[in-house]
Amino acid sequence: MRTQVSIYKCNSIKKYIGFQLLCFVISIIGNTLNAQNTLSQTNISLQVRDITIKELFSTIEKHTNYVILYEEDVPVKERVSVFAENKSVESILNEVLTPRGIKYYLNGKQIIVTVDKTKQQSRQSNAKKSWVSGTVVDIAGEAMIGVTIAVQGAQTGTVTDADGKYRIEAQPGDILVFSFVGMKKQEVTFNGKKQVIDIVMDEETNLMDEVVVVGFGTQKKVNLTGAVGVIESKSLEARPVGNAVQALQGLLPGLNITTSNNGAELNATPSINIRGTATIGSTSSGSPLVLIDGMEGSLSNINPQDIDNISVLKDAAASSIYGSRAPFGVILVTTKSGKKGKSTVNYSNNFRFKTPVMLPKMASSWDYINYFNDANFNNAGAYLYDDTQVQNVWDYMHGTLNDGGIQPNSNGKWDTGTAYANVDWLREYYKDWSPSQEHNLSVSGGTDKLTYYVSVNYQTQDGFLRYGTDNQKRFATTGKISSQVTDFIKMDYTTRFSRTDYGRPSQMSSNFYNEVLRRSVPLIPVTDPNGYRLADVTYTEHLENGGRRQEQNDDLYQQLKLTITPVKNWNIMAEMNARITNDWQHEVWNLVYGHYATEPLKTYVSNLSQKKSRVYEYAYRATHLTPNFYSNYNITLGEHNLAAMVGFQLESYKNRMLSGQRNDLISDDIPVLDQTTDVENATLKGNYNEWCTVGFFGRVNYDYKERYLLEVNVRRDGSSRYRRDKRWITSPSASLGWNIAREEFMKGTADYIQLLKLRASYGVLANQNAKSYYPTYLTMTTAAGKGDWLIDGLRPNTAAAPGLISTSLTWEKIKTLNFGLDWGVLNNRLTGSFDIYSRTTKDMMGPGVDLPGTLGTSAPATNNTDLVTKGWELQIGWKDRINEFQYGVSFNLSDSRTKILKYPNLTGSLSTYYEGQILGDIFGYETIGIAKTDEEMEAHLASLPNGGQNALGSKWAAGDIMYAELDGDGKISNGTNKLGDTGDYRIIGNSTPRFKYGITLDAAWKGFDFSMFWQGVGKADGYLNKQATMPFYWGASALEMHKDHWTEENPNARFPRLAFNETNNEQNSSFWMANAAYLRLKNVTLGYTLPKALTEKIKFSHVRLYVSGQNLLSIDKFWDGFDAEAPVGDGAYYPQVKVFTVGLDVKF
Repeated sequence: MRTQVSIYKCNSIKKYIGFQLLCFVISIIGNTLNAQNTLSQTNISLQVRDITIKELFSTIEKHTNYVILYEEDVPVKERVSVFAENKSVESILNEVLTPRGIKYYLNGKQIIVTVDKTKQQSRQSNAKKSWVSGTVVDIAGEAMIGVTIAVQGAQTGTVTDADGKYRIEAQPGDILVFSFVGMKKQEVTFNGKKQVIDIVMDEETNLMDEVVVVGFGTQKKVNLTGAVGVIESKSLEARPVGNAVQALQGLLPGLNITTSNNGAELNATPSINIRGTATIGSTSSGSPLVLIDGMEGSLSNINPQDIDNISVLKDAAASSIYGSRAPFGVILVTTKSGKKGKSTVNYSNNFRFKTPVMLPKMASSWDYINYFNDANFNNAGAYLYDDTQVQNVWDYMHGTLNDGGIQPNSNGKWDTGTAYANVDWLREYYKDWSPSQEHNLSVSGGTDKLTYYVSVNYQTQDGFLRYGTDNQKRFATTGKISSQVTDFIKMDYTTRFSRTDYGRPSQMSSNFYNEVLRRSVPLIPVTDPNGYRLADVTYTEHLENGGRRQEQNDDLYQQLKLTITPVKNWNIMAEMNARITNDWQHEVWNLVYGHYATEPLKTYVSNLSQKKSRVYEYAYRATHLTPNFYSNYNITLGEHNLAAMVGFQLESYKNRMLSGQRNDLISDDIPVLDQTTDVENATLKGNYNEWCTVGFFGRVNYDYKERYLLEVNVRRDGSSRYRRDKRWITSPSASLGWNIAREEFMKGTADYIQLLKLRASYGVLANQNAKSYYPTYLTMTTAAGKGDWLIDGLRPNTAAAPGLISTSLTWEKIKTLNFGLDWGVLNNRLTGSFDIYSRTTKDMMGPGVDLPGTLGTSAPATNNTDLVTKGWELQIGWKDRINEFQYGVSFNLSDSRTKILKYPNLTGSLSTYYEGQILGDIFGYETIGIAKTDEEMEAHLASLPNGGQNALGSKWAAGDIMYAELDGDGKISNGTNKLGDTGDYRIIGNSTPRFKYGITLDAAWKGFDFSMFWQGVGKADGYLNKQATMPFYWGASALEMHKDHWTEENPNARFPRLAFNETNNEQNSSFWMANAAYLRLKNVTLGYTLPKALTEKIKFSHVRLYVSGQNLLSIDKFWDGFDAEAPVGDGAYYPQVKVFTVGLDVKF
């Protein structure tokens, strides 16, 4: 019995001990799994070269709360290099330890490191070993220093030297593992025969670790649930252009950039919108909010070389954290910062040579004089120019005559009516080439405690004006310092200054381009026989000596950020942002003089000149202060990740303006206000304005296993622009994501599908971006000394009665719904996204209901207008490498349409917006063609018994356009020009660009790099108007393409017959419509990076030379000489440019 009892007790003890061991093992496994998850969530940045593993362990301990313990047989003296930017501790340890047969596990805050005995013992120790050597380079062919080479499962390892060379002992069958943090790990089996193994390493493409800048923080790209587009600095560096805005065009779907009405002027500010038309409110703006390092700024003034990346927040979920300042999207620009390591000096330059393109070809003198005669004959039955002058033109063009033909008149001035020269005036006003240059110098570096970045940029551009010249200069400098003051306090300071100077002739005002075409008579010579310019009939003298306009814009940014981390994962941020803008303008109009023909040294004031000289001065100063206070905290509970942020933002904007103008300069040599004498007609203006907003905001992010994602944003805004009872508004948004690739049922596809994420978001934002500062307040216009009567001999002050204001005016509201899909497959070589969205803008301010005229003022505006924009976006990219050849292709495509849902147009007039309108619709008449004979025209008119085409013109004849009768009333008309009664006036097209796309191709091989960028529009309708349709529409303009006009000898002509002062052929109609779709080669760049072995001999670490071309080719079916990118045109704009660039980039 005792024996049995003993056995029973022994068995009980064994079971008890076994149970305790099982619990211990389960605990260890659980702690290890949880610990590994913790390690994967702890990110650090390291840049260490050729240190021992032991030193690496110490460095990790300094940057984290972990203690690393290792067994004696761990080869801690082996040397490694690690270059990690925001990498997890887990990934760093795996990169370094796993290839060496070393394993680790976590016990609380201790990382236990041991040798993997199984892998060590599995090696065949008696096999014959030999030496393997080779060189490791990157995709550009540059030698890589500090690459770790290890024999898998053994303690053998080495690193590459300064030339990228290595030498290691191995035996047949060994697997050599080449690793470098930030690069793809490579494994090569040594067969015992090939003694030299060269390796080309490629950058690691890991969407899982990629971080994107969002409002007040960053997020992993894989966890984004909003619609966010990203542009990296490489995309901008490949396009050497005048400013950052020009470089962004076509790079991202939904980011729409269009040229200004005046074309490619040096100081032109392109228009930017995100996802199409945002608002048509009479007082509101639909531009996106542009933030540079968190501070509102200008993309036109920033140095493009300073930009590190740009995030474009498109939907409500992404932009709602900025509330009423960003209802139509946000452009977040992050500039470059210093990095730990030795100081790096980077100098780059480029020299650009520009030539004008898209210039209409003007008619020659021979064509012009025949145009004129044809037109006059069609009107009056006689030719205007006699046979003698026609013959003179012919002789001049063939070299028999060379004096231009002008003669003195009875007043002693030049008579240009007898001229017979041959001048293409557009090409006379504009030069064939103009130069530009840009220089950029930056210095960066730092230590564990302090990093810095300083840059200086200088750019100068010359325009195309041959007379008077136009030019622009930009100077920009940036300084950034980041200091780890203590273990839990970090301070960042940024200062940025830019100055832009622009100068042009005063004559080159907005109406200049129409005037140029109006007076472009090719018969008139450039100068008179005495060599003086003809100031009465051309603008060359006015441009050269008629005065200049100078503009100077200064932007100064000061930013200070303090980050306090009381405990791990909890950050408190305090920011102070200040922007001071100064604008100055100085414009002088001089009297312009012509020279007498008979007494050339004697002058008179030109009849095109201002009648009085004058000086205009303008000064503007704005101060924008934005303090931000916010705090974020994140926590991981098993496989649940939670992050929260709350904050407060205050914006204060103040500006002051002062301007003055006075006539009659004493001397052209001193063009200042003090040297003018016309006191009676002097003008003095001045005002100041201010507004303020306050915002409280919060955000919560949750994910489970990075599989199910949720984000909620809310912001409460108050604005001084609205009345007290409507001053505050709340902007909420929510978004969901489902990363299907993380599901258990997708495990079998993990090697092929890395990301497959569905997104959905909805938000309601408000818009406080008003064109007027206080649209809901009554304002009274006053003027000093402007009365039209005298009191005590003086003109009294005046005041105008204010208009009416509706007390119900309130915020515009924007509701945005977005669905999206993101993917990354084939080891993230193929990536992309697709979004579909609907954005409704409600309560826009529109005109009030008509009130009786006896009221004496117009009806007040009310919140009575709605619109909706619907669209979709697609972005696809492919990147891969074949040995040393690396290549990539990216494609983006987007489309959107905007419809008016509500507008106060009770009469249905087509002269304003109306309910149901699709923005961009073009109304006009459908046409049958040009009548080839009088009989054909008479037959057409006979088919219209109730008025023919008389509503559109008169004296209908062969060569005129025949318009289609569509409404069956027996005549051609537009009815009452109201909805429901438009007669034959119908929608014949739409000018909104549709199916906008961009295609980027890039490649690199052995130091060579190549990129090509195409941008285009798949569908758009455009038409010509004014002087582009018919010669002599306004003044003297005539184009070469009009040579193909109707005559009896040319009945199948492209253009109608010529005539003066007739509207027959100048109606908006399908005849003048053209396909405005285009494909444009925006940029081609070819570069070469010199081998490091060569550059190091001259003490440089990097030298790259490149050539580039911009706007090299345009493929379209639009009218010859006209820009399809501006599809409604008359040729009256500054020409587009083609640019050739050579550049140099040096680092040392």
